[in-house]
Amino acid sequence: MSPPDLRLPDPTHKGRNGFRESNISVDRDNPDHVTLRNHRLSQYILANMGSYVPSPDTLRELGGSSSQPVETVESIDEKIKELKKQHAKDLENLFAFQVAEHYQELIDHRSCYDDSAYMDIDEAYPDQVKFNKALQDLDKEMYQGERFKRDMDDGLDTIRYTHLKTLLYLSQKRNVLRAREKDMRKKRDAWFPQTIQQYRQITDRDGQLRVARFLSSSTTEQEKMRDEFGWPYRTVQPLYSIYKSDVGIFQPVH
Repeated sequence: MSPPDLRLPDPTHKGRNGFRESNISVDRDNPDHVTLRNHRLSQYILANMGSYVPSPDTLRELGGSSSQPVETVESIDEKIKELKKQHAKDLENLFAFQVAEHYQELIDHRSCYDDSAYMDIDEAYPDQVKFNKALQDLDKEMYQGERFKRDMDDGLDTIRYTHLKTLLYLSQKRNVLRAREKDMRKKRDAWFPQTIQQYRQITDRDGQLRVARFLSSSTTEQEKMRDEFGWPYRTVQPLYSIYKSDVGIFQPVH
């Protein structure tokens, strides 16, 4: 269920990108409000948030680097953290831009409308009555702010769409890395040394302690550990036999 403060998606946009409004034809000579709104928002985004085209300096840096840094779960977590911080900043800037733009629009409208207050409307002339009513309707529309609210919602949805699209991409990449790390850890844990030399060559302290704990545990505990780490009985027997024959040959793990 959608949160109460967010608009429900328009069913007419199902299966399409609802921000493109491709079903609306644009008259270049007489653009409608939606076209002007989208143009202003696009200009704002380009001026304040940049574009998807890398700058020449960025391209030179990419071309000069021999290899890209290896991404990890930690590096993706940091990117997500920075993305959320930047999104909050983007929203703050967007709201400030929209409020300033609306304020200027009200001032411009008030200046234009004030002149009409000195017009004497002759009821005998329908055109004058119609014109005066149109001015009153426009004035009412401006101060009710419905169009401003729609513009704010549309701007917010556009910024959120871009943010969530990037966030989803990073989250999916992080999930892939987590699954890969889990698989590698599982394979590493499933390996069991066959000789005392292999045991001493284990560089992972946790792994070495795990093997040492297995060797010194009771039969019941050993069975639990074999089930947990996937150690077949025949795999652990060679080293366990060495351990049983001479416990002192194993150097203590500190």
